[in-house]
Amino acid sequence: MKRTVNYFLTLKKAMYSSMVIPVFLFSLLFISCRPGEVPNITTTVETVTDGAFYDGLAIDRKGNLYGSDFVGNTVYKMTPSREVTVFANGLVSPNGIGINKDDEVYVCDNFGNAIYKYSEEGTQLDSIPAISPAGIKRIPGTNDMLFVEYNTNTINILSEDNTITKLYEGAPINGPAGIAFDRRGNTYIGNFNDRKIYKYKDGNLTFIAELPAGGPNANFLGFLTYAKGFLFATQLGEHKIYKVNLNKENEVEVFAGSTLGNDDGDISEATFNFPNGILASSNGKVLYVSDAGTSNLRIIESSIEY
Repeated sequence: MKRTVNYFLTLKKAMYSSMVIPVFLFSLLFISCRPGEVPNITTTVETVTDGAFYDGLAIDRKGNLYGSDFVGNTVYKMTPSREVTVFANGLVSPNGIGINKDDEVYVCDNFGNAIYKYSEEGTQLDSIPAISPAGIKRIPGTNDMLFVEYNTNTINILSEDNTITKLYEGAPINGPAGIAFDRRGNTYIGNFNDRKIYKYKDGNLTFIAELPAGGPNANFLGFLTYAKGFLFATQLGEHKIYKVNLNKENEVEVFAGSTLGNDDGDISEATFNFPNGILASSNGKVLYVSDAGTSNLRIIESSIEY
């Protein structure tokens, strides 16, 4: 546990020494235009201050959003009408969240060394031992979950009957936390420690990209999400969100964020505060970001005006 403790103490120290918020820009790729009219695409950022959205995020089939408070002991639930309530508490350090096809919620308790399974009403259904679980997502086309362990540098499958199958262990995996799947079901893993992203397939890893390390501290990759053919990843210490090209090695660009801040409004001016969790809606038009610096939830949404 020494490496895990050092990592989170380092992050906490960095956050309290200088805090900022980068913002995320999201554009629509397919636009239906009326003859003779040019659409105006606007992308704006809003903040939800209720609850404490510090870390991992997940959405169920009804559109409810779940977010974990790593430095607290609680998982929060936000309805589509943005009503925020406590979903589950009593954990040690809730981290990544995943939801299966039955809307059952899995929560990684990183320091608690367990994955907890809850009903959609918040009743605990099970507790599965795991070593420093950090990220978890449902594998497309199945009801099994893919999860990563931060300390053991492993990629694992958690089946419906709670059987755990190890898929990969060791370098170049380095403190994994982020998990994303593209529309073809390809698997991507993000290293928290060195900000590197890999594609996993059949026991092999292919290097995709490495995020820059331009922040004064806390140069970590939080989480990943997939939307519209790209990966989007948070860089906590830079207060930025990066867009990752999956068709060209190590091609990344700043998609949102600049300096430390908490500004809403147009995406070009919005700022983030140690962005950590990140999740795209099922249609790719909304991006949710958890700001670890403030534990606020940022909602980035694009719209078309004529």
